[in-house]
Amino acid sequence: MDDNDLIARLAAVPTANAKQILRTLGVTRTVILGTRRMTTDKRIAGRARTLRFLPFREDARPPNGAINRTLIDTLNPGDVLVSETGAYREGAVMGDMLATRAFARGCVGHITDGMIRDIEGIRESGLPVWAHGTFPDAQSGALLAWDIDIAIRVGGTLVVPDDYMLADEDAAIVVPPQHVEAVIAKSNAMLLEDAWSQRELHAGKSLVDAYPIPDARRAEFAEFQRQQGARLRD
Repeated sequence: MDDNDLIARLAAVPTANAKQILRTLGVTRTVILGTRRMTTDKRIAGRARTLRFLPFREDARPPNGAINRTLIDTLNPGDVLVSETGAYREGAVMGDMLATRAFARGCVGHITDGMIRDIEGIRESGLPVWAHGTFPDAQSGALLAWDIDIAIRVGGTLVVPDDYMLADEDAAIVVPPQHVEAVIAKSNAMLLEDAWSQRELHAGKSLVDAYPIPDARRAEFAEFQRQQGARLRD
């Protein structure tokens, strides 16, 4: 499975499913805390490109200049820009111009524990963004873009370059590369079980009879599973 196909399949996985599956695989610290979906109604998935901001100090200069702009100019299709701000609340790390450029480069989204601004323009740019909120000032004078493509801590969670990111209305989470295929496969099975339970609940069955699937009704679910597989093959 090539990376584009993997990303497309991961984008079909609800974050609630992925979080539950990762917990069974022994990885529990995956949620980017303090962020919410700001500009889209879509779920996104992609590879992390990381950016770290540090507190502004009058005598300090970042070693590589405005490296946030450099990173945005070199984003690749399928990348998710992930920005660490130390939960800073008085300076926006993304506005409409940067969002437009990121989207034009093929970036599929931006996830940050900080703030954004120009939210109407960001919506118009097409770039999906998860952030803490909005603030009208840019980060200059408050934060320095210091490092890119390094391990960062965003919303209390470790993000390493080339981790997979998954985000929807529930949350933004990290999916370690070694677990992506397992998350996709196990989520597909969960979604099929959920579809059967939803059908039964809509038909008037009780939770005891429908969710989770009781052992006594596994044969009925197996027939439902067979029928769904036949539909997919037709």
